Amino acid sequence: MNRLTSLDQVAPSSKTSPQGEENSGQGSVPQLSLPRLQTLCSPSLQQPQRFVLPSGYEPNYRYPLVVWLHADGYNENQIAQVMPHISTQNHVGVGIRGSRSIDPAGHRFDWSQSSAAVARSADAIWQAVDTATERYSIHPQRIFLAGYAEGGTMARRIALQHPGSFAGCISLGGRFPRGGAVLSNLAAARNLRHFWAVGTESEQVSPAEFTSDVELISAARLKMEIRRYTVADEMVREILADVDRWIMGHINSGTADPQPLDPWGSAQVSFSGN
Repeated sequence: MNRLTSLDQVAPSSKTSPQGEENSGQGSVPQLSLPRLQTLCSPSLQQPQRFVLPSGYEPNYRYPLVVWLHADGYNENQIAQVMPHISTQNHVGVGIRGSRSIDPAGHRFDWSQSSAAVARSADAIWQAVDTATERYSIHPQRIFLAGYAEGGTMARRIALQHPGSFAGCISLGGRFPRGGAVLSNLAAARNLRHFWAVGTESEQVSPAEFTSDVELISAARLKMEIRRYTVADEMVREILADVDRWIMGHINSGTADPQPLDPWGSAQVSFSGN
């Protein structure tokens, strides 16, 4: 598999790039629809966001929205490097910033699992969805929550707590969340579809942790499609392409693509029939 280019940190910017990427964040509100954004929320409450638009964006087509939660140590700009490898045409993407700064410069953030941090993370997601639907043509029933490593864990936690708000949840290498009443909405959570990509040599998820998470997922009877890949890091082009296939398969047929992708060494484990 081909490793993606290193996901270097980029300080938030208010500029809009030629590729249709833009930032909106605290103290750096973009020029696009400036008066409207100011009425949506005050600058002190607005969470930093990074948008990536599909190539040849068509305002008359309602796009799926991918809300991306970065790994610990990164920021909302990670989506600008991830989204082109998922798809350059099929989705609108928005990256949000982790709940806690971990460097003095304020460029790197993580996802604390405290109840207050989870609430802040959920608020940032709702803000991103609201801003995306105000600015762009988004299908309200095709909002997918996705994340990498610790961001994948937070994405799953919030998706399980609010399953009716999302069409699906995608975690690349993130563990299944524990504590915080994560399965308190279990009956509704069983209707939400999940995609979990895990490397067989992952440093994030050990074999014992993988087995423990699978047992919990099975006991909870969640609709979880699990794919294992012969890699140490899930941030590779082939896995990101699988994310696009899974989303589009879900949209086009109502279910995720059930076919294992043998050429890349993946193996599917699914509990969607439970």
